[in-house]
Amino acid sequence: MKKLITCANPQSILVAGKIKKTLFDKTGTLTKQGLDFMGGRSAEYWDTESHENDPKMLLDAMSTCHCLSQSSQGKLLGNEVDRKMFEASGAKMTKVEGTCVFITNANGNKLKVLKRYEFDHHRMTQSVIVKTYDSKFLVIVKGSAESIEACCESVPKDFQIRVRQSAHDGIYQISIAQKRIPENFEDMSRDNLESNLTFMGVLNFKNLIREETEGVISQLKGGDIQSMMVTGDNVFTGIYIARESGMIKSSDEVYTAMNIGEGQVAWVNEQDDIVTLPSELEGSGVVLAMHSRVWNYLIETEKELALTLLEHTAVIGRCSPSDKVSVVESIKEQGYITAMVGDGGNDCGALKTAHVGIALSDSEARIVAPFTSINRCITSIVEVVREGRCALASSFASYKYMIMYGQIETINQIANAYFQVTFAEVCWVFMDGIWMISMAFSLPYSQAEKTLAKERPTSSLLGPYTMFSTVGVLILNFVFMVVGLSALSRQEWYQCRKWSSTDVSNVLVIGDNYEAEVLFIVTGYQYISSAMTYNFGYSFRGAWIKNYILVAFALCFTIIHFYITLVPSWLSCTFRVNCTNADVKRTLLSFLTNYGEPMSINNTFNTTVMPVTFRWVLIGIMLGNTAAIMGYEYLIVNKLGNRLRKARRIRGKRGISSEEEGVTCGNRNTIASSMVEST
Repeated sequence: MKKLITCANPQSILVAGKIKKTLFDKTGTLTKQGLDFMGGRSAEYWDTESHENDPKMLLDAMSTCHCLSQSSQGKLLGNEVDRKMFEASGAKMTKVEGTCVFITNANGNKLKVLKRYEFDHHRMTQSVIVKTYDSKFLVIVKGSAESIEACCESVPKDFQIRVRQSAHDGIYQISIAQKRIPENFEDMSRDNLESNLTFMGVLNFKNLIREETEGVISQLKGGDIQSMMVTGDNVFTGIYIARESGMIKSSDEVYTAMNIGEGQVAWVNEQDDIVTLPSELEGSGVVLAMHSRVWNYLIETEKELALTLLEHTAVIGRCSPSDKVSVVESIKEQGYITAMVGDGGNDCGALKTAHVGIALSDSEARIVAPFTSINRCITSIVEVVREGRCALASSFASYKYMIMYGQIETINQIANAYFQVTFAEVCWVFMDGIWMISMAFSLPYSQAEKTLAKERPTSSLLGPYTMFSTVGVLILNFVFMVVGLSALSRQEWYQCRKWSSTDVSNVLVIGDNYEAEVLFIVTGYQYISSAMTYNFGYSFRGAWIKNYILVAFALCFTIIHFYITLVPSWLSCTFRVNCTNADVKRTLLSFLTNYGEPMSINNTFNTTVMPVTFRWVLIGIMLGNTAAIMGYEYLIVNKLGNRLRKARRIRGKRGISSEEEGVTCGNRNTIASSMVEST
């Protein structure tokens, strides 16, 4: 919420930490919401470069062919392109009666819109039926160049060349056509209305890229996340924006497939020369782009080839909502954790299908997407990935700590059983309650790393990274426990003070001995030092010092633990450590167990105080233990382990690390569910 991103499905945060490929819509996502109207070129003046002499019929089409409405304050409501087009026409919306809309054009003539058809993503058209000021009935249709060309009886000979050139220049273009219809048009279907049209001209808009888009694509690329564009606009307009944003490098050559001829896909380069694809696209410097009809043909007839080409495709244009879903599903089928970023209703299917959907809108798109950017900023994808990686790494830190807690506890129990001793109740309260709970719940409070690392955090509960980290720290902790007990056994004063009781029926009286004391001091501090070790953020979380809550807990508990180790006092007696009967005080626990009377030391020597020199030996063992497991985790597991993971991160062409093998990418909650259940 601090970053103005709402989340409808919190489990998706963990999944976001594994995103490998991100798909973007173009208009309103990579580019700004607003469009600048540049002008139009009518069929009548097609061969002139000036847009000053456009006939009034093109202006009439601009003022009527839309689905805008008007608020009570006179504000136009509806699609951004429609609003820009209507405002450029100079017309005014005067009144609305039922389904009819009355419009006054720039010349003061009255136009009546009798019926409006919404934009159809499959037809790629939107149309209206208009009664003109001279009582003619017209159907006016606007849409993509390809759809209008298919609906018209004829278009200018160089129509496709002009359209392609405009797209190469990054111009968002709408084509317009019309025809006259009879008054009794009610019985005519939309197919009949939108056929045999007369071409009127085109309208040009400039689609400006967002200032932050290039930085976002660069950050994702630095985080080993591939970016791809799926847009309803012209393929060449998409290529233009992809180059501006850095999605396609300036040194890359783009091969584009627009048509299928005689069962073959025709690829052309940027000079419109027919080319043959390299046998190996990887490292060839060639990036692919294609029309949605080419994609649909390939996925239906040569699926394996389609999936292979998709690896190297940067732009797919003229996508309907179902086309976008098809692309997302195909990428998921390849084993990628996928994100989709879009802002419109035509992105809803893809936003829902992707593992992680981010809606840059407060419309219907936010209903189906797990994440919604309140300020509609494309940087939200970077924030979601950062927080996702941090959340996943933090969850595994807590997971490993809980595993470590259980293993330390088990070793403690075995050692206690061997010596026929146990810890005092307060020791168990601190170990199983205060230390464990406070450390486990403060570990995830680490902040996210500001930059995206080139690798993703592990998602395998029993993978080599997790097991290498856990088992290594456990072995070191066990070694230092043995070192502590060995140091105790070598003390001359200990040889005549060994615990030798055979009566272990009363657990309240078998904790006052040096064996239990050393075990608690050495292994008890492992509860604290292990949490400090797993607090290292490395590539995904911020510096360990910035987890202020855990650092505060660790510092407080360390001071207490070292104090009771070094200084015999009433506090150390509370833990039955370094204690004499003179220091035993009445406590709440003693009240509950012995009717308010202090419990005296239960051994034949009436003391558990150790020599000062040995106390410092124990301090050295604890510090050495801490340094060893921290060094192992930071230098070997994180640093060296990361290099080994990089070396085998790519498996074939699928890009799945070996430790991620077995993760079902088709289910957006698989990682999250297993993580939640295990933790």
